[in-house]
Amino acid sequence: MSATDIADKNGRNGAGEQFALERPTSFKSLTAAVASALQNDLVTGRYLPGAKLPIVKLARDYGVSPGAVREALSRLVSENLVEFNEQRGFRAAPVSRAALFDIARTRVRVDAHALRDAIRLGDVDWEADVLAMHHRLANCPERDDQSLGMRADWQRLHRIFHRTLIAACGSEWLIRFHDLLYDQMIRYRSLAGAFQLDLRRNVRSEHADIVDAVIARDPDAAAAAIERHYMTTANLLVEVTALRDEQPG
Repeated sequence: MSATDIADKNGRNGAGEQFALERPTSFKSLTAAVASALQNDLVTGRYLPGAKLPIVKLARDYGVSPGAVREALSRLVSENLVEFNEQRGFRAAPVSRAALFDIARTRVRVDAHALRDAIRLGDVDWEADVLAMHHRLANCPERDDQSLGMRADWQRLHRIFHRTLIAACGSEWLIRFHDLLYDQMIRYRSLAGAFQLDLRRNVRSEHADIVDAVIARDPDAAAAAIERHYMTTANLLVEVTALRDEQPG
């Protein structure tokens, strides 16, 4: 199975895609399904920062038991998508300028390290996967003609492209941290309003710079290109959202 196949199989739901909650056969698998649905809805902005997440209502909305919802919310606390307070209950995690830059800088550290390892360890099949995913992404329209919003297909391919870049790094933990941080950044992008910030940059050129450095087996250039790509996103998000340094109470 290629790195692209693994990324497509193991990747989380793309931003903007609807989650169809299946009926698993055990409480454990049901909890995982609810957590995945909630995670998708939090990342794509269905629940705004600080919004209450009442267990009984969520159980009704998702068609599951309150116990499954409580367990799912507890899992998402560990991913910093949900906060819990004894008096206030569960709420969607707040956002802030400081948190955004913390996420962005940590993404740079994690993905630059993973990319260096992938360049060192990756074989020709990995190179082929990177080139194939880049080709698919570059040839997928970013937007519908009638809307400024990003197409779901492009968003899905974008997630897989970034996962494929580091697929040969040799560390499941680095890939897990990559996924966690990717979701956090997608949440901020969703809150910015239908990805309109990408109208102010040349994302295709940024992706091409990363791929060129990868294929040239130049880890320094690849790490620098990833840093420019991620920090450009963070700086534009601050401009379009006017995030404050302090988090709302």
